[in-house]
Amino acid sequence: MLRFFNRRPSELSDAELLARYRSSGELAWLGRLFERYAELVYGVCLKYCRDEQEAEDAAMAVFEQLVTKAREHEVHNFKSWLHVLTKNHCLMQLRKAGRKREESFEPGLMQSVDGRHHTIDIEIDEDNGQLKGLHDCMEQLPEEQRLCIQAFYLEGHSYKEIAEFRQEDLGRVRSYIQNGRRNLRICLGKKVDKGV
Repeated sequence: MLRFFNRRPSELSDAELLARYRSSGELAWLGRLFERYAELVYGVCLKYCRDEQEAEDAAMAVFEQLVTKAREHEVHNFKSWLHVLTKNHCLMQLRKAGRKREESFEPGLMQSVDGRHHTIDIEIDEDNGQLKGLHDCMEQLPEEQRLCIQAFYLEGHSYKEIAEFRQEDLGRVRSYIQNGRRNLRICLGKKVDKGV
């Protein structure tokens, strides 16, 4: 399991190692930071890939992504951010391979027992051009709402994951999704009324 990483103790914190990497560009600092969580990354990859070799390959791919992403994003909690990055990478690989993943959810993130807020309750008739109408309405949404709607409904991320990735408050993400859903419903309703 991840034979290519050897744990070396370091007295530096995650934030210090990350800061040293960001300022110097030296991969050794990033490598030391990744080593701390290599088992976590491998475990997440194994959960989705279900094959040891695929999981190792995925873990290495996550490290390769870190080389650029760790310098592009402001990271406050490296472990949590890395977990989300790893999960997103695995989900993208599964989508590319056309495989389905097991669904898991946190009941605490559900707003209502019947789960109605998790669906956009609008019938879409692809043959009637309504799919284009949905796309047009998505484009009209404010950017925050559009990105959160895409992440939640199209990419399958939870509120918590979106909040961590966007580094925003969970309540704000929930608000973006609810307002975006309402705006989509209004926009699509107008298109149906006009016969578009």
